[in-house]
Amino acid sequence: MKGIGKIVAAGWLVVLGASASLAGEATASGDVSRLQGKWEGRAGVAGELRVTMEFEGSRVAVLVQTPQGLTIRAKGEVKLDETTSPRRVDWVGFTAGEFQSLPEIQGVYKLEGDAFVLCNGGFNGSRPEGFTPGDGPLADVLTFKRPEPPKVADARPAP
Repeated sequence: MKGIGKIVAAGWLVVLGASASLAGEATASGDVSRLQGKWEGRAGVAGELRVTMEFEGSRVAVLVQTPQGLTIRAKGEVKLDETTSPRRVDWVGFTAGEFQSLPEIQGVYKLEGDAFVLCNGGFNGSRPEGFTPGDGPLADVLTFKRPEPPKVADARPAP
């Protein structure tokens, strides 16, 4: 793919690998509880795609923004398996927009300090065994961090 087509494909893959609603849990626990809130990262060959994920309870929404101004939104389900090494993530039941169903993606993840590190196998690809990028769209290692809190302007009057 060339140009915008490649960016859009990468955006769809990021959306699939990074957006979800969490496996029907009424209350978040374990890694699910650690993922609650907003996460930001970059994707694409040169980090040109801005990706925001927001986990709220058992739901997660993903927003991908391209340098060309295209915005892609998706939501779905994620299943985490904390008993494996590396830990496994399955992205299932994703939709983009109102009706576009997206294929399932298998991946691995880790939570390290303030980072959520994700490696996906791509659309209908096999699960990676570690954190090494594979072939095809969305088969990449992505690192998400919590956004910086907004800076408060100094409220003191000028002398």
